[in-house]
Amino acid sequence: MWFSLPVELQRQCLQSLDVKTLRCFRLVNKSVSTLATEILFGTVRLYHPEQGIDLLDDESDEDTEKGIPESVQKYNNILENDSLCPLVRTVIFYTFDPNNNDEDDYDQSESDLDESYEKSLKSVSRFPNLREVRMVFSRICAVDNEMSAWTKDVAETVSFRTDVLNALLKGLCVNQKHSMPHFDSLTIKNLQDHISDSVYDSLVFAPVLRKLRRLNLCIATESDDAAPEHDINKPGCHKMFNNDLCTRWLAPLQGQLTHLSLYATQCLWGFWPFCDLRPLHFPHLQSLSLGNWTIAHEWQIDWILSHGATVEELLLDDCPIITAAYLGEEHVNTHFPGLEPLHVSERGWKIFIKELDLRWHHVFPRFSTGLPKLRHFAIGQGEWYEQKMFEERHELAPRLIHDRYYIFDNGIGPSQWVGGGGHWVLSNARNADENGRRGHALNTGEGQRTTYYFPACDEEDREALAELLGVVEGRSDAKV
Repeated sequence: MWFSLPVELQRQCLQSLDVKTLRCFRLVNKSVSTLATEILFGTVRLYHPEQGIDLLDDESDEDTEKGIPESVQKYNNILENDSLCPLVRTVIFYTFDPNNNDEDDYDQSESDLDESYEKSLKSVSRFPNLREVRMVFSRICAVDNEMSAWTKDVAETVSFRTDVLNALLKGLCVNQKHSMPHFDSLTIKNLQDHISDSVYDSLVFAPVLRKLRRLNLCIATESDDAAPEHDINKPGCHKMFNNDLCTRWLAPLQGQLTHLSLYATQCLWGFWPFCDLRPLHFPHLQSLSLGNWTIAHEWQIDWILSHGATVEELLLDDCPIITAAYLGEEHVNTHFPGLEPLHVSERGWKIFIKELDLRWHHVFPRFSTGLPKLRHFAIGQGEWYEQKMFEERHELAPRLIHDRYYIFDNGIGPSQWVGGGGHWVLSNARNADENGRRGHALNTGEGQRTTYYFPACDEEDREALAELLGVVEGRSDAKV
């Protein structure tokens, strides 16, 4: 039965197997061994030596060259093997142990870039058929602040991350006897929001960007453990989303990107920290994935629709629409200039409240008509708790979640975001009217609070989503 299957179907079946099973398949016969070997060595993983993890999850006690960690040694062995080296299509670099459940332990010792690991980063261009490189940092990050009395200690400092990024970029830019005509995909998970200018200003950053057709970024932001309500105003957070993301990463790629994924590891972005994507346009964009992106304006939907001539895949992972907001002057100046304060105290303290009427049943029909090439659409919530949402974004199932509408309350903590369902819902978000609608009480001045209710439009949203999915399913080669 197996041998009667077309080779491409056999390949798809083998790609779903784990490493140990693939090794067993290599013993079946010569033809199966060739295919299994191709898939087995299609992706290699390199772990920072401090982690002591094996390259291919091998449990053997294979000896390594003296002084060189096992993961690095095996990486080098593949690199020097004339038959295995050309099989490598994807290389994944880890700076931490992804299986470590104690990643939240801030008492970890500070990481130093290992010399052998650095050499491996710089040698990545020697894989002649390399297509994709992924770099996975720890999601725990912080910025050294000499002006602060309290600085958060983390294993992966800005200095360490800078050294890693610079080494990787040099490796991707090097053109020795091996050229890299096929390399076009860069994925960075937990890219810190604060990035040293030495990375951007290096001689290799721009040349690497010029190679890319696919860019996938999941951006990590610093958390203030003592006062999480301050997270949203960290300077690094705003520097990345309000400036660097667009000007440093995306603007140079406008004429070439076909696939773009933008996620935030923990913070919600788009509204605050503000990110204005309107100056950007990608005329060849086929796939767009957004995670933790907050929607407050029609122009944000317009920006997606501006790529209607090319977009075939759109994934919205935990992307809520804002329906009401209690704002500070900085938010008003950015989003709603000219908004009159609801109340001004005797001391001049201004209270701004803004209600927004955008709903998902307004958005879905626009996707149906404005994205005529759309063949894969998903909206919902990935595996954020286990932090697998970024890697598994293409497995996102289209469904309406309770928390598809949020209220922004600048006057509360530990989070300014209040959801309409079970995610991020605070105790004071459980106010309900006589019809059972949930709401959240916002400060309206002089000690008064007014409850603003989440939209009661479940049926309208469901019908609009069903119609959109029906349109997408009706297109040839659709995937939903």
